[in-house]
Amino acid sequence: MRIQFEYDLLKGQINDLSVNAFNDQDATNSIETLELTRQGDLVIRDLAYINIHVLKRLIDKGAYFFSRLQYNVTVYEKKDNSYEQLNFVKLRNFMKKNNLDVTEKEVYLGYFERLQVRLIAHLLPDDVVAERLRKANKNNKKKGRNQLSKEYKARAALNLFITNATKDQISRERVYSFYRLRWQIELMFKIWKSLCHIDKVKKVKRERLECYIYAKLLCIVLTWKMLWAVAKFIFVKDKKSLSFYKAFKTLLRIKLTELRNILFCGIGNINQFMISFYHMSKTKHLLEKRLQEPTSIQILITCLN
Repeated sequence: MRIQFEYDLLKGQINDLSVNAFNDQDATNSIETLELTRQGDLVIRDLAYINIHVLKRLIDKGAYFFSRLQYNVTVYEKKDNSYEQLNFVKLRNFMKKNNLDVTEKEVYLGYFERLQVRLIAHLLPDDVVAERLRKANKNNKKKGRNQLSKEYKARAALNLFITNATKDQISRERVYSFYRLRWQIELMFKIWKSLCHIDKVKKVKRERLECYIYAKLLCIVLTWKMLWAVAKFIFVKDKKSLSFYKAFKTLLRIKLTELRNILFCGIGNINQFMISFYHMSKTKHLLEKRLQEPTSIQILITCLN
């Protein structure tokens, strides 16, 4: 099965949490959640969710998108009154020759759609490029495909991002900061697997499996709501950042029985439980700052500013 998860990074509100067939494509899901998007929203998504039709609908809604560019999307430049396919080999060579770490262009996506976007290109270190090409060659050999093209190798040397936001809204210097925000959802999936063990299932009947998955998701949503309330309070009152991983771990492994007694048996008080958990969290569940690395909250504030 495939679980889709989408949430508001500012409010912690869950926009979409749905269980789907494994062969349902991610791009299809991005269409199904369009009605949740409002004017002025910024939608940050992974490669698999990129669909030119969806991007066009987001623009029509007055919303913004930010994502990496897929390898198979054709990119055009407008020269005079005609469109020419962007030559990534020339772009990479130009950046190397002029010692440019980053550059940007106004480009158009799709042969028929001609969707206008900003393309921000970051030149990657040689060791990163070599690793990308090694993996791509291995995958090609496994699937019996031809050798990698010059165009593919040129794209592999670049991190390519697309957005319809203006330079004032997302400057090219802040592109990596914005994209790092997307990794917050990967952290949540890590919690689901390593702490909630949602992927540890036995071979059972479909009905039992569905009950198991939905029970896990209900527990996750309840925990999510509680921890977002604690995280907001810690940030506003103590100017510090909550580590959701640490807090989830304590709540699920130590406090779950106490919480179950409050919710299902009427033993205890939920307000007292939340106050007690807040005091515990502000000393034991704070997000540790890595050397010279900003926390997720600091990245978010930087992006908002």
